[in-house]
Amino acid sequence: MSDVSQQKIQANGLRKSGNIEEALPLYKELWGQTHDAYDGTGLLHCMRKIKLFDEAVVLADDLHNKYPDFEWAKNEIIWTYIQGKLNVSNENTPIQALIDIANQIMSLNPKGLAEKTIVFKVLKSAKSSNHWGIVNEWIIKIDPSFLSDAPISIDNGKEGWSEQAQWYNYRINGLIKEHGSEERLLIESITLADKAIQLFPKQRKFFLRLKALSYFQLGSPNEAAEIYNTLCNRVKADWWLLHEYAKVLQAQGHDEDALKLMFQAACSYYKLESMVTLFIDIGQLCYKMEKYKEARAHLVLCKYVRESRGWGIPEQITSSINTINQLLKDSGPSSQREAYEICRSEWAQSIGEEDSRQNLNNKREAKHGLIGKVSSIKVERPFCFIITSDDSFFCRNSELPPSINNGDEVLFDAIPSYDKKKEKESWRAVNIKCR
Repeated sequence: MSDVSQQKIQANGLRKSGNIEEALPLYKELWGQTHDAYDGTGLLHCMRKIKLFDEAVVLADDLHNKYPDFEWAKNEIIWTYIQGKLNVSNENTPIQALIDIANQIMSLNPKGLAEKTIVFKVLKSAKSSNHWGIVNEWIIKIDPSFLSDAPISIDNGKEGWSEQAQWYNYRINGLIKEHGSEERLLIESITLADKAIQLFPKQRKFFLRLKALSYFQLGSPNEAAEIYNTLCNRVKADWWLLHEYAKVLQAQGHDEDALKLMFQAACSYYKLESMVTLFIDIGQLCYKMEKYKEARAHLVLCKYVRESRGWGIPEQITSSINTINQLLKDSGPSSQREAYEICRSEWAQSIGEEDSRQNLNNKREAKHGLIGKVSSIKVERPFCFIITSDDSFFCRNSELPPSINNGDEVLFDAIPSYDKKKEKESWRAVNIKCR
């Protein structure tokens, strides 16, 4: 037996037993000597397994040109392109660049898991960037009956959506958002939503919501309102569902009810940056109802939140604020905190809450004159904590004095609150001052 034959046997044995790092140099030497399809594919397999993608992609191109009909090579080339080109893309990758890569791999006729991986990668990127035409184009490349209906396992033993449920979610959203004015497609989206509600009871809320959106787009606000009423008629209704329900009520001419729901939505969540569109809608509705002070406060709050996140300020917001300033003959709130306090007061007064975030109807009294140290301030989130000798108090960053840092000692009061995540009573720090 020749040395080359022995080396082939040794390399194949190491690869099959999982000793990839030992097999790699043997395959590299063999490929340099023989340029044999099996040696090149074995080398590509080893490079891919240990994530040497820069070299692997170059070799994959070479193998594809030399051995386009060699099935083992084709399979390795497909997965090399998926892992070394498609999966390394991120949210900053232009959608067209991602599609070009995906189309290159699809031209190799991938099957099964490979095809599903490619399509779902494109769908995820297109959805996050609101390219619903692309979603509609790619979703039909997969037959949902061939997808798993078993929930995906995620962190902490929790279950995520099954592949089939994800397919229905992409498909229905695409029909609504890309073709919102086409009656035939909206009727299809309602039919698909009804089917998904039966197939995936754990995701019932989300598919009911899509059905309501379909009815609303179809020009049937009464049917949409009935569904939203069911979804929102619970103690802890999601703020975004309340917001959508309010838009439906507004379309029906029920402005007072719509505004109250928007206020309820605003005080049931704490991430101000997630609610900038809600604040604009509140501002516009208040302006329509000639509640100019409240309208301006919400628009100014939106403006400051957008500025704090480095986002641009739409001309519509600036123009509306200036118009209201002229009507009221003053300049309005001069800080995010001031605007927030005006808004929060209006929310609490409108929905009759002692605490503007939760329906707390208890007799716990506020605590005054507490001393603690600020902890866990992070740029990416709008809240932190104040730690005392025997307790920890939730605190919104907007409540903190300017230029406060972790470890700084402060004087503050505490009011009753509610920890939605832990589903228990808690305390929130207010009236915070440097000590």
